[in-house]
Amino acid sequence: MGRRVERTRNGGQWTEARYFGFIRSALRSAFQKWGPKHEAKKLAKVQYNTYVCAHCDKWHGASQVEVDHIVPAGSLKSFDDLPGFVERMFCEVDGFQVLCKECHQTKTNEERQCRTGKQ
Repeated sequence: MGRRVERTRNGGQWTEARYFGFIRSALRSAFQKWGPKHEAKKLAKVQYNTYVCAHCDKWHGASQVEVDHIVPAGSLKSFDDLPGFVERMFCEVDGFQVLCKECHQTKTNEERQCRTGKQ
């Protein structure tokens, strides 16, 4: 039998994990309107709808690039994590880089491996 997780948030409907997932999601939604993120992409533009990846230096179309936090935003699993998470997520333009999807996925996978201690 599985262990029952206590539901203490939202009138007893949400676990702590669901609650902080909700907050994380709301912050990520607000991040879509963050000006420095859009400025970083604009600075990486080399010509109409074409951007240069900060890692591989190849040119890619707009749909093939993503704006990446140079310093990962990190986790948000408790109130103690909130100030640092927000500070890192809503950084200024120099805290972002534009990566092609392949380089971004590689970087993300490496960061996850470092966090979990798997090398």
